[in-house]
Amino acid sequence: MPTHKQITVESTPTERFMGRSASNDLGTAYPASPMALGDMTDDERRQWYQENVLDAVINDGGHTFGEYDTSYTNAPDLADVETGGGGLPGSAHVPNPVSPGPGSHNPADVADPPDGWGQKPSDTWGSGVGSQLQPKASSEKISGQTLGAYILGKSSAE
Repeated sequence: MPTHKQITVESTPTERFMGRSASNDLGTAYPASPMALGDMTDDERRQWYQENVLDAVINDGGHTFGEYDTSYTNAPDLADVETGGGGLPGSAHVPNPVSPGPGSHNPADVADPPDGWGQKPSDTWGSGVGSQLQPKASSEKISGQTLGAYILGKSSAE
């Protein structure tokens, strides 16, 4: 099957003026942006993106997530998701619909969900396996993708 190659947009640097962005100012304001890396060939930029985005472990310095693995190799197997009361989800697919009860706003006071609650995900519209595919299984397949190897109209998770 043929692969799809994404084109690279070459922008013209602009100076501050009404109706124009100031690309020089933006490069100064965001020096870590890949756009501020300077002149790179398409292959160099593609390699940079593969290494720093698709195959990276990004560390936000503890701001929100700490370390975030963009390959999703730690995606859950939905059969292993802990469910129930006390602030846990109602199932691996939906939140617990039970409230903590009168006078409480504490999630720890939430009782177990109704029996059978959210055990079968609804089918998603379109083609492919959709909601029936385990995140762990799809993530393992998708994490091996490389730029330039995408097939138009097909997911590597299928």
